[in-house]
Amino acid sequence: GPVAAAARQLSAERPGLTGIAMLADGPAAFAARVALIDAARATIDAQYYIWHADLTGSILLEALKRAADRGVRVRLLVDDNGLSGLDRELAQLAAHPNAAVRLFNPFMLRWPKWLNHLFDFRRLNRRMHNKALIADGAAVIMGGRNIGDAYFGAGDATIFVDLDVIAVGDAAPEVQEDFERYWRCEAAVDAARILGAHAGGDPIGARAAM
Repeated sequence: GPVAAAARQLSAERPGLTGIAMLADGPAAFAARVALIDAARATIDAQYYIWHADLTGSILLEALKRAADRGVRVRLLVDDNGLSGLDRELAQLAAHPNAAVRLFNPFMLRWPKWLNHLFDFRRLNRRMHNKALIADGAAVIMGGRNIGDAYFGAGDATIFVDLDVIAVGDAAPEVQEDFERYWRCEAAVDAARILGAHAGGDPIGARAAM
């Protein structure tokens, strides 16, 4: 695909190096994510601590679904502490034949989540703060931004001052390797086990998922 081809060309021209472009502007960082997802042809791997159910969060989830629809293998790993109001959408993405979703240290009682801390605090106190989007194993966006309007300067949300970079070269396989470790770890649980009841569009309510 075009992402991998461009990354290979840059790496061939500068072997052993990593090419980095800073994404200091919020809207540009958001547009770069959409562009990278749309350009991917083989794989998309993403892991985030927070994914909001707002405009930018919904657009990026829809971009992942479009990628899966055109045959790209999509894997999404999100820390469950940073999720609210997206159980139905994540369950539907997880049900896609070309997509897989895992939740890091999930809350079994979906609402209100804080009740879980009363009986499972030690486990739930361990969270994943990684933030990376990897396209075709060749280009990666990583840095301080989670997914949500506040991180991209969208709407009326309070704006966080964050910085991302888009990178190709030697850094990409290293970030990919780190993603694989988290994806395979015991704390990364198949979302279908937690959210399966919502895949068909059932109302989201307070329930134990396991």
